[in-house]
Amino acid sequence: MRIVEYTVTIRPHAGLPRTEAFRLVTSLLDHRLAPAHQLATAYHQRWEIENGFAELKNRLRGAGFILRSKAPELICQEIYALLTVYQALCALQMHAAEHGGIDPDRISFTVTVQLARLAVAAQAAADGTALGTARREAVTELLAALLPTRCNRQCQRVKKPSKNTFEVRKRDQPRTPSNVHYTLRVTKHPI
Repeated sequence: MRIVEYTVTIRPHAGLPRTEAFRLVTSLLDHRLAPAHQLATAYHQRWEIENGFAELKNRLRGAGFILRSKAPELICQEIYALLTVYQALCALQMHAAEHGGIDPDRISFTVTVQLARLAVAAQAAADGTALGTARREAVTELLAALLPTRCNRQCQRVKKPSKNTFEVRKRDQPRTPSNVHYTLRVTKHPI
């Protein structure tokens, strides 16, 4: 196990900058193959893969969609097709972000899927010129429906308070007597 310690300076729009310390535990032991700076940078993008899974499973497939194939080979084919469409939509998002000079995270995947679904039927027998026009229109519409910029984290990381609502009793103190009294009655039953 390898531990990478680093600090991150947060500069909010209002207020003074502050520095927070982080520790990253990794199984990547070779510092030449995985430099600490690269690990620290990648760590802050860790949720991007979770967003990708959500886009693929929930937004691209749609609600209640299940794979139709029964044979393993055909299931693999269906998954490969979903991944291919996902990659094409991500490429469209990247093209729109580069064209607009913005962060790709500002392009809505849901809007991208909706635009693609609306445009795909009209492009069935299109030539290169029509496809180029459709791509430019999609980029224009994606840039018109940008997500808001991500907010900087304004709150320092703190340990959450305990959810225990009962009083904490010190071990030295005797228990308070209870108002409940139990009476046990044991009866013998024949076997």
